[in-house]
Amino acid sequence: MKYLPLLVLIFFYGIQYSRAQSEISAYYKEKSIIQKSKIALELWEYYSRYSVDSLNVIGFDLLLLNSKKKLPFVEAVANRLLGCYDVRSGSIKNGVKLLNRSKAIFLNIQDYNLLCEAYNELGIAYLLMGDVNTAKKYFKNSLSVGKKSSRSTLSYMAEINLAKCLLQEGELIYSKRLTEHYIRFAERDEKYESVANGYSLLGQIALDENKLKRAEKCFNTQLRFAHKTNAPLISTRAIGNQAILLFMSGDYEESLILFKKVLIDRQIQGFHAYTCESYMNIANYYYQREQVALANDYIDSCFNLADNQGLLSHQIEVLELKREYIPSDYLTKQLSGLYDEQKQLIQINHDQRKSLNNKKVDGSKNKNETSYLYLLLACIPIVLWVIYRKTNV
Repeated sequence: MKYLPLLVLIFFYGIQYSRAQSEISAYYKEKSIIQKSKIALELWEYYSRYSVDSLNVIGFDLLLLNSKKKLPFVEAVANRLLGCYDVRSGSIKNGVKLLNRSKAIFLNIQDYNLLCEAYNELGIAYLLMGDVNTAKKYFKNSLSVGKKSSRSTLSYMAEINLAKCLLQEGELIYSKRLTEHYIRFAERDEKYESVANGYSLLGQIALDENKLKRAEKCFNTQLRFAHKTNAPLISTRAIGNQAILLFMSGDYEESLILFKKVLIDRQIQGFHAYTCESYMNIANYYYQREQVALANDYIDSCFNLADNQGLLSHQIEVLELKREYIPSDYLTKQLSGLYDEQKQLIQINHDQRKSLNNKKVDGSKNKNETSYLYLLLACIPIVLWVIYRKTNV
């Protein structure tokens, strides 16, 4: 019986894999480039979870096919796939450029479903870069557009990410309320991955509030819903939280086994931000067990990965953890440089938003001026008619 959950997981994963194989086969058989793009959007949901490299393959294929036709919708889909690939594989700044191009086209054609998802993806990218304010802006945009979309799930999709931003800012109560709202709607729609993610965040909030019993309850509920899904990322997150619970209850050996299992799984899955998180969990384990040399090995591996992939917020988090256990002037100086880099990045993003808002204002001014001009021109015939009547009385 103990292998039953694993067999169920393999069964459902097999179904998803077969479906993806069927869709990729349909993609290559399809002659219409527009239809190919629509199939690619269906594949995006699968590949973003299970095969990130495939996003790059399909996205690049669409760009090549569209090189002569220059169809806006096809370009938008290709840029979305490539942008998501870049963000998930670590080239976040380039991913943001591609996602912005994609978003602009979806905005122009007023496709609220795709625009809602585009805003959410951009928010995730900025959150990974450590710019919480810009991330919040995009998540709020996603929620606003999601209310206009034809899919009910999009109306609350970005709530969990907005809650993560609020948690980073110390807004525990608001973050918790938003997460609970997200869970209620996700459970109603039987979106079990989303429910599991929601309980994971509630567990983190409980830990921040030092409510260990509540954290345990949340993480156990997360694991229960994770078993209902077939998403590797959801499962590894749930296992990681179970490892934290085991550590806090004093079962150090079993805790370490689970922490290392999650690290190996995440290295295979290829999501660098989550791999960094696993490195930090193991490093923190060894620091608290006063095995500093082993902790430093993991923390240095984590920093190198974050540095290579441009994960600025993770670099800062890594060094803050290391300095907590090994205070040094060198770490303080290194952190100071990263804080400055983060401030510059946030300022650049702020200036770009301000510039965009100014353009919108100027555009509305021009629009108003044009409206006044049309009104004036429309009045001329009336004035001439009045003058004519008076001169002929």
